[in-house]
Amino acid sequence: MTPTAPGRYTRGMFERSIRDVGRYFAETGLGRVFRAVRRIRVVSEESYHDSRNNTIGLRPADLRRPYAAFHRRPYLLIHELGHQFAELCLTRADKKALKPLIGDYDAPYRRAPRPRVCGPDYVSRYAMVHPVEDFTETFAVCLWRDWDPDAVRRLLAARSPLCRGKVAAVERIVNRERRKSGR
Repeated sequence: MTPTAPGRYTRGMFERSIRDVGRYFAETGLGRVFRAVRRIRVVSEESYHDSRNNTIGLRPADLRRPYAAFHRRPYLLIHELGHQFAELCLTRADKKALKPLIGDYDAPYRRAPRPRVCGPDYVSRYAMVHPVEDFTETFAVCLWRDWDPDAVRRLLAARSPLCRGKVAAVERIVNRERRKSGR
């Protein structure tokens, strides 16, 4: 991953991943989530989803840190799209049902310190920083199962029943949204 200029990265670094993830979302009935994003760009600060204007920023350096469940370009985008999915699809009832599993999704976003190791109740270390990130990391792992089923199977085999329950709960929500689109 060589920058095109000192400290500059281009969207081209993610073009294939953006295309592949867009096609995957369309084919699996989640196309409206992907289409709701107005802009995806590569950034030098931390990756983000901005719900005010439906933009996503992807930071290549985030792929080098073993913080998320998987360290691949498509996974990073799927994680950020998990925030978009939550904005569009999570109902008040969903958040209430998820609360015993992930905590209060609507709690003020004050990140916990970055944990050194992943707890057995989480899919990744990043999921431990806030319930919002727990949901989006779990969402990403649910969808990543279609991309790399063996890796997800190994990941979940090492996790607690609570973690596997989170994955099952998020998968039910994802599948409900897929059915709404006729998939």
